[in-house]
Amino acid sequence: MKIEPKGRKFFLILFFITIGFIVFCLWQNNAVVITKHRYEDAKLPRNFEDYVIVQVSDLHNKDYHGRLSKKIKEINPNIIVITGDLIDRRNTSIDIAVKFVKQINMIAPIYYVSGNHEELSGKYDLLKRELEKLNVQIVDNAFVALIENGDKIGLMGIADPAILQREGNYLWADSSNYIKNSLKELFKDVDTNFNILLSHRPEHFDIYRDMNVDLIFSGHAHGGQIRIPFIGGLIAPHQGLFPKYTNGMYNKGASSMVVSRGLGNSVFPLRVFNRPELVVVTLHRHR
Repeated sequence: MKIEPKGRKFFLILFFITIGFIVFCLWQNNAVVITKHRYEDAKLPRNFEDYVIVQVSDLHNKDYHGRLSKKIKEINPNIIVITGDLIDRRNTSIDIAVKFVKQINMIAPIYYVSGNHEELSGKYDLLKRELEKLNVQIVDNAFVALIENGDKIGLMGIADPAILQREGNYLWADSSNYIKNSLKELFKDVDTNFNILLSHRPEHFDIYRDMNVDLIFSGHAHGGQIRIPFIGGLIAPHQGLFPKYTNGMYNKGASSMVVSRGLGNSVFPLRVFNRPELVVVTLHRHR
């Protein structure tokens, strides 16, 4: 069958649009952007000036084949924090997660808190054992002190609320009381004036603020998965449509929360206007 010139032109246009879309999707889902935040607080001890924190979140077993660890090494942080969903419960690979942590554990001390995917995977105990072998500090419902030349700040973590729900209704259950009670217990051990919290869930920012946490690192929202220009994220778990907390630094009173867009995908395999993100926060004393 002979194709008319107009038909050939149509198919050529369709071909190039398809190729362009594929290239765009590959770029959107694999080209990591480094987002830098400057955080200032007069309560920060003097020896924590210019203290650099790299945040890794929502990797979901994605393998960057050394590219991600190379970027972290070039940043040369004081600590690395991992805020959950290092693995994906639907396609769990402990080996990929451990390989990545091996690549970064000589760069800086690593502090890790669970996400819903760890708690629901059925393999979290195995992952914890492997992380502990690599000297990763797991701060699920735990408090530790960070010390720099005699100055001290606190770092604490909340194990993801899915620890209570496992399967079933974890997407719909109200975890507010669990978050409040966990923070109350954590603050019983706090002897520091400035405190950082690692918690996978950003939707509880009001609780973190009410408990006077200074700086929170969170993830879970995947940047809203699809970001609409000038509007923001489209949907996020536990926040629904047009979620409030998906990306960047949010401030309420004396509390600030950094929300990572994450580095991998789970149920929905594509990011749109929402490249994977490595977050860098530098602490400063002056405000």
